[in-house]
Amino acid sequence: MTHVNWYICANMLLVLACVLMFLLKAVRAHSPAPVAYSHQLYFAHCLAISAVLLPCLVRLFGSADFATAQVWSAATMQADAAYSPVDHRISVALAAPHASVPLTVVSRFATALFLAGLLILLIRVALDAYVTSRIIVNGHTIRRRGRLRILASDHTQIPFSFWLPARYFIVVPSSLTLRMDELKIVLRHEAQHHRQFDTKLLYLYQLLKAAFFWNPAVHVLSRRIVELQEFACDETLTGRRANSSHAYCQLLLRLAETAVRPRHALVRMNMIGDEAGTLERRVAAILMRPAHYVRKPAVAVAGGISFALMAAAAFVFASPIHDRRISLEQTLQMAAIARQDSAFPIVVNDEVVEQLNRLLGTPDGDAYLRASVDRMRRYEAAVAQQITQYGMPPELLAVPLVESGYLNAPHDGNPRNGAGLWRFIKPTAQRYGLKVDERNDQRLDAHAETDAAMRYFASLHQRFNDWGLALLAFNAGERRVEHGIRETGSRDVWEIISHGYENDPDYVPRVTAAIIIIKNRARVLRSRHRAEIEL
Repeated sequence: MTHVNWYICANMLLVLACVLMFLLKAVRAHSPAPVAYSHQLYFAHCLAISAVLLPCLVRLFGSADFATAQVWSAATMQADAAYSPVDHRISVALAAPHASVPLTVVSRFATALFLAGLLILLIRVALDAYVTSRIIVNGHTIRRRGRLRILASDHTQIPFSFWLPARYFIVVPSSLTLRMDELKIVLRHEAQHHRQFDTKLLYLYQLLKAAFFWNPAVHVLSRRIVELQEFACDETLTGRRANSSHAYCQLLLRLAETAVRPRHALVRMNMIGDEAGTLERRVAAILMRPAHYVRKPAVAVAGGISFALMAAAAFVFASPIHDRRISLEQTLQMAAIARQDSAFPIVVNDEVVEQLNRLLGTPDGDAYLRASVDRMRRYEAAVAQQITQYGMPPELLAVPLVESGYLNAPHDGNPRNGAGLWRFIKPTAQRYGLKVDERNDQRLDAHAETDAAMRYFASLHQRFNDWGLALLAFNAGERRVEHGIRETGSRDVWEIISHGYENDPDYVPRVTAAIIIIKNRARVLRSRHRAEIEL
């Protein structure tokens, strides 16, 4: 889930980077002292790098608790199917409370989209690399200087520069070798691309587009960066006295007139660019060069503000998806904490993990648990005092949480259902001295019913000498438990449960899960939206 959150956050930051780039472009168009294109190019590089790295960095220092979607173990805690990764679901917080989609469907769809985008761009890059390599192989070397080769080719009408590890290439049309003045301008322009690392960064931006292929912002940002690379080259070269602005523009126009409309280049920089309107803007920028540019300190301040905005956005959106599922490893860690200073048997198995996920890893289970814990605070001190008074284990605080959610509600008319915190049915309540009639129902007296519950548990533990069996008997009755012991030949409560000797399904596992939650409540219930259990 960490990688998914990084990917979503990076997509959001790329959109923000794109917006900031166009804001800078708008400011430059209306400013008497604009930002130099070379500074805009560095600014764009920093924004693109920040969009990818900031989601990783903010997670090291924590992030805001802002979730747009949550991954649940199932759509509801009432699901009949056993806990399984197939049941994991993702729901969007802005949608209806119970609207959700199976996680496997979302995962397969997202993976298919990602791989399709990756494949499309890689095929395009491979074809472009092949065409470029053929031009270089068939070209004629006119000069070699260190790791730089200058080639003339009959197979291209547009000069371009290209980089391979430890090798630099500049390719010019063969016809250009007869016009030395223009050739010098072309070579300086393409050499400037190499000096600006444009030919190297081109590969990184192709990887960026491959990874975020379906995000329009990454394509817009990439095109803007390629455009700025050309503008920065023009700005640098025409700023030197040796280069005439008019001669430079005439060369650009001549190349554009004689060249067939270029296919969008992916692994090489070509001199006239790939966008129809770019050449016109380049000529205008060269001929109307401003006398003054914004100074570097002001540019640095603007960059710092932009970086701060990016960092703030990364902090807010670093975890757009929260994983509410509880793993076996997390359960074992929480159970280890729950067992500290406890003689109560706290077993961890698949059934307990399932119940933890029903309580913590489903929307309605999470809501039920939190409401129950809120109500529990009203009764906890008094119930804990009576538990201690009878010498019972404090883990019995979890029983009313499972039985009633600490809702001291009256009987609903169904003879099979109980009433009060402990959900005593009428015969059991009367057996332990509680008055239950039309005028008075002591099952709703928290003190009286807890006293009866403690006496009942004391009797059950004395009878079975095992807290697991006592829990099962509290729910299913002593006779059913004794019958289960006889039929299975085992006193292991989990073995008896596996043969169906229960009243409410998964009662003992759910009480065990509730015990683990109560013992870890400060960590588990720290925030309504926080997914990670802090251990």
